[in-house]
Amino acid sequence: VAIGIHTGTAQVGNIGSRRRFNYTVMSDTVNVASRLEGANKYYGTAIMASETTMAQTGDIFAWRELDAIRVLGRGEAIRVFEPLAEIGAESDMQAKVAAAYADGLACWRARDFAKAADAFGQMAESDPASALFAKRASALAANPPPPDWTPVNTLEGK
Repeated sequence: VAIGIHTGTAQVGNIGSRRRFNYTVMSDTVNVASRLEGANKYYGTAIMASETTMAQTGDIFAWRELDAIRVLGRGEAIRVFEPLAEIGAESDMQAKVAAAYADGLACWRARDFAKAADAFGQMAESDPASALFAKRASALAANPPPPDWTPVNTLEGK
């Protein structure tokens, strides 16, 4: 099961003509949520939410920032997050993984790929998202990107 959550407006209802219609939902918000649902497979997560959704939940959940991604059909990057648990209810392991991942992500964005690979590598065995970034960071440490590189992952598919 994969869930993508994005907050915004949408058109919901029977759409079509009198003779032929479907109950459906349409909007950019729906497109982004659908793309986030599909993005879960890349990160090994079950639930992915946009920064918009995360910000509107207030202090209810503990979140882990996963990445900044550019989805098909949208030009600007979207910061994406994984909900871990209700605030105060996260396990010691979740807290440990989230802390190592946050360190790795900070190094990744600062272009310190060797340090990022080490940070992500700490939890790569138990966390698919950390394993993904450890592999990416190792590749970029061996072959650094050009100066105009930005830390945004462009997803080509759904």
